[in-house]
Amino acid sequence: MRRVETIFIILALAFYAWFLTHFGFRETLGYLRLAGWGLAVTIALEAIARAANAVGWRVTIEHYPPSLSFFELYAARIGGEAIDYTTPSAQLGGQFVMALMVRRKLRMPVGLATVAVSALAEGIGQITFITLALVLASGLIPAAAGLLWPIVAGFLIAAAMLCGFLFVQMKRPFRHLWRFAAKLDLSRFDTSELGESADEADAILLDFYRRHRGRLILSCLCFLVAWSLGPIEIYILLRLLHQPATVRVAILVEALGLLIERATFLIPAKLVSQEGGKALILGLLGYPPGAGFAVGFLRRIKEMVWVMFGLVALMIHRAIERGGIGVAAAAAPGLQAPAPKAGEILEIRQAQGEQSL
Repeated sequence: MRRVETIFIILALAFYAWFLTHFGFRETLGYLRLAGWGLAVTIALEAIARAANAVGWRVTIEHYPPSLSFFELYAARIGGEAIDYTTPSAQLGGQFVMALMVRRKLRMPVGLATVAVSALAEGIGQITFITLALVLASGLIPAAAGLLWPIVAGFLIAAAMLCGFLFVQMKRPFRHLWRFAAKLDLSRFDTSELGESADEADAILLDFYRRHRGRLILSCLCFLVAWSLGPIEIYILLRLLHQPATVRVAILVEALGLLIERATFLIPAKLVSQEGGKALILGLLGYPPGAGFAVGFLRRIKEMVWVMFGLVALMIHRAIERGGIGVAAAAAPGLQAPAPKAGEILEIRQAQGEQSL
């Protein structure tokens, strides 16, 4: 996997060098200067989208613990999204981190099940947005561009991935994950707790789809709201770059960009698909490719700012966890601190592995 990531990074750097050489570094830099402090507007807008995502997770939790604040849920959400952005984990690593960061107040099986449900709801919200966007703005696609079949293929790939994700969730996925973990060298630990947690998480997941379809729909709507803020960002960026912008153009650019990103989901940090995708789409719509590249690059800056926020949330969580253990040990200096359970050991080790990325 490391070798594949290295190849992707090399290809991305080669693409950036080719693009800047072909279209002009000064032109692209000029577009970036036009944005100025207007980029702060898109960063603030992203805070609203992330809040909608957190609400989408919140509504999937049937018995929400009063001690778990929305800020903690929000921090866990952006921490997991930071892991997803920087690693080719297909959201698996990020989902585990989300559940891990709130496990002291939300039991791990419940956390795992609800983040899995919210991931499905996020995918449904994205497909719904893309469908509505293509219906509203399909007339803007140039007939000579030959984009019809690529769009259809990208849409089918996204829909197939979503159906596959739902199919996996119906087949007790956490039990299979723990079985895979059992093949590792865990002979020193009692893995019975892990099996019980996996079975409980699978039971909660299946029960949710049987009894809480209304909550699922509400969660999908929350994520749809979050995805719908993307065209607003595109519109703002185009205006900052002194480019003609309409709502329909912004909607189409965002929808086609999401299809490209979905088709290249294994590439970490959206390498190439972000800047290259925007340059391709806006170029086909008659805009300067340099402006498209600048839009993608400005969006990357915004995303990296939020990755930083997520990593800071992970660092703070880790510091609090360590501080809590230290306080507990100091409170009873004459007593030996109880050894962590097998499940906690595995969770901590996996969390450290995720946070070290």
